[in-house]
Amino acid sequence: MCARYTLTLDQAKLTIAGLIHIFGFVPRYNIGPAQLVPVLMDTPAGFKIVEMRWGIPSVWSKTLHINAKAERIQHSMTFKPLLGHRCLIPMDGFYEWKHHISPVRFVRHHHELFCVAGLWTELEMPGIEAPFMEKCFALLTGPAIPSVAPIHKRMPFIIGEGNYDRWLREGMKDTMLNFADNTPLDSYPVSREVNNVRNDNPDLIRPAPVEKDLFSFSGHA
Repeated sequence: MCARYTLTLDQAKLTIAGLIHIFGFVPRYNIGPAQLVPVLMDTPAGFKIVEMRWGIPSVWSKTLHINAKAERIQHSMTFKPLLGHRCLIPMDGFYEWKHHISPVRFVRHHHELFCVAGLWTELEMPGIEAPFMEKCFALLTGPAIPSVAPIHKRMPFIIGEGNYDRWLREGMKDTMLNFADNTPLDSYPVSREVNNVRNDNPDLIRPAPVEKDLFSFSGHA
């Protein structure tokens, strides 16, 4: 499960379908469920960044579907209908927790941007004056790669840069594994202030002292 991530860049270049696209962002250091976040879509006007709310409301409970297992979406009653609504979630890091207390940030070696597969839908939401339509999404997860597995058994499903347009436009012609980017990730401990989703500042991504027995594997940033 992934319940928190970062997008700390104010601008990024992404190569999609052989063309370079430049997108601007407002830096975020502790993105959590139910928040509005930038999501990449293929629209009639081209590839665009659109604000969506993280989490698809459940039809049978008050919980949000923030994640979906990539290997099961083709057989899921919740997510199979959304296979035609694919998106990419830009991020430059994500958090997981050791012993449910101590947060660890996972990043690329040079802290560059990457994109995670997602599915979106549009729902009618209650408003003060009248209902309105709002887009919301769930990000896909997959089994953890070796550099993540000592901390958590699952991780965001990172799409290879050369597969961005294929994921957005071609959907499930290939198995999910053919879209994956399994590049090793670096990791380092961060402040427990990350545990409070209301905290959102640059101090959150600075390395924190290593707690005893927190890291028993290599791969620190």
